[in-house]
Amino acid sequence: MKTSNIIGLIAIAAAIGILISMTANFSQYTNFEAAIQQPDNTHQIVGKLSLDDPIIYNPEIDPNSFSFFMIDEDGLKKKVICQRDKPQDFERSEQVVLKGRMDIKKDLFVAHEIQLKCPSKYQDEAIQKGYDTSGGSKNTTAEK
Repeated sequence: MKTSNIIGLIAIAAAIGILISMTANFSQYTNFEAAIQQPDNTHQIVGKLSLDDPIIYNPEIDPNSFSFFMIDEDGLKKKVICQRDKPQDFERSEQVVLKGRMDIKKDLFVAHEIQLKCPSKYQDEAIQKGYDTSGGSKNTTAEK
């Protein structure tokens, strides 16, 4: 076998190894129950902000930490401490994705990453103009 063929096979094997290791780092979404069962693992949890509970953020004391309550997709509500600054329009988010670990002793989830799905600015504009965002038809009133 030629040296160039061997080098080519090694490069292909290395590329396959890199691709496999990259896909292993992508974790699937779980819920608070799974995080409680496996507190040593990092979890990605999808849910929505509980607006009935307080959001505590004191940037004068600690600008890189805030707490809130989140309800996961299975309806379980837990307190979350996020070790990041509070995102702009956090209260308006439709969906929250957290990445972190469960602290069983304190019965809360400690998140080190947060992503928000906020309402679309186009949806807000449509509502202001009187459009029905579910079907896109214009709400009209009878003019006489």
